[in-house]
Amino acid sequence: MLKKTHKLCATRECCQAAGLLSVLDNNVYQQGLAADRVFAMCRNEDRATMGRVATLFWSIWHHRNDVVWNDSHNLPNQVGRIAYSAWNDWFAVHHLKHDENHIPAPPTTYRWENPRNGWVKCNVDAAFFGEAKVTTMGACFRDHVGNFVAGFMQRKQATLSTVEGEARGSCRP
Repeated sequence: MLKKTHKLCATRECCQAAGLLSVLDNNVYQQGLAADRVFAMCRNEDRATMGRVATLFWSIWHHRNDVVWNDSHNLPNQVGRIAYSAWNDWFAVHHLKHDENHIPAPPTTYRWENPRNGWVKCNVDAAFFGEAKVTTMGACFRDHVGNFVAGFMQRKQATLSTVEGEARGSCRP
């Protein structure tokens, strides 16, 4: 029973980090099998919310496969934040392509969080220059107090997607 409860707590943390806890906790979606719950959500929620839910489900599935096949473990809130970012990136790009009059919202400011004592945190970013077909990636490693430990920057003569650029920046050979 402890293992099932732990998985339930982990799933709740993922939902909360993805900003979907209120949707998935709705009493309307608590009856029946998982498929019944998803179909109820599809009937009652808008397309954007269901896109976010589908992205979260995919992220959870992808993370569980990563645990099995690559012995890679992310914290539940990291999985939820990955889903949240992936949906927002897709949504922004999708709507920019179809809405020429779209004015992008100002970027959200995030506050850097220290890693646990004795750990190092890696922050990754990428920039894309479509016309020049260039992608630049960089990473900065900081310790638990925020002191700079190491970093790098890399330039690729290739046009990569956001996910590819961020991923390549995070796993420099």
